[in-house]
Amino acid sequence: MRRGFLGMILASLIFLLSSCTMESQVPLSSKAVDFPDISLTEATYVLGRSGESKLTIIADEIQIFEKTNRAKLTSLQFFQLDEEGGALLSGLADSATVNTETYDAQLFGNILVTQKTEDFTIEAQQLLWLNDEQILQSTEDSPVSILFDGGQRLEGRGFKGNLKTSTFEFSSKAEGVLLK
Repeated sequence: MRRGFLGMILASLIFLLSSCTMESQVPLSSKAVDFPDISLTEATYVLGRSGESKLTIIADEIQIFEKTNRAKLTSLQFFQLDEEGGALLSGLADSATVNTETYDAQLFGNILVTQKTEDFTIEAQQLLWLNDEQILQSTEDSPVSILFDGGQRLEGRGFKGNLKTSTFEFSSKAEGVLLK
């Protein structure tokens, strides 16, 4: 009885295995998967060169790609302090891609950038940061708002702001109220 039962199990197993075939011609994806060299969650990352105020970034996730000198950040906050510990610059964004050599960055989604010394906040959905020039700029069609203390506001498209000189311009018609 046991031999018959065992024989039936072996026959069933052989039948099942012989009916399964592996596809030998499965095409591989031509798209290479880009895996980070370092992946950090709930991380703090400090960027800076000697002689410059350091920029501290706190993000839900930071992925660093060493071969391409890129870092991808999600749900980030950032701030830059002066020598006395006062805030020079602060902000947040849903995500960013940073060049880890030049510190140039692309910011995406619900962006706020505040410069305390000049009392303004920039709101946008997409911005490019050029670190050496200290310039924030948007695409030609992307709306950007500048909010000043006291409720004053300017809004336009094609924004370019030089944070060194506090000079701001829009390539298209800007609207708002600015009292001085």
